Amino acid sequence: MRINEAYEHEAILPRQSEESCLGGCNKLITQCVDISAPVTLVPAASLGTVTVSCQGNPVVNCMPDPCGTSSTITVTQRVCVTIPIKYDIAMNSCEPTISCADNGTVCPCKG
Repeated sequence: MRINEAYEHEAILPRQSEESCLGGCNKLITQCVDISAPVTLVPAASLGTVTVSCQGNPVVNCMPDPCGTSSTITVTQRVCVTIPIKYDIAMNSCEPTISCADNGTVCPCKG
């Protein structure tokens, strides 16, 4: 959160000349402030029990070597793997802070 305009509501009194400030004088000031509200998000994920199930029949591929002295058998099975995952997020917040804006900051008041 950032607020870059601050203002006071006060009745505007007629301007007094510098010589007639014997009873005091009224002034309005404006100061810009920056307000920060830090929030930290912390992710979490937890895994459930993994389940596996075979889908259909295995496919067997037999490949003899060029000399015919051996064979390589490859068995391929489609397997369905189910992994339940629970995603969550935690939020930690700190106290908001306030600081004065730089003096060179233009801070027009809007009412």
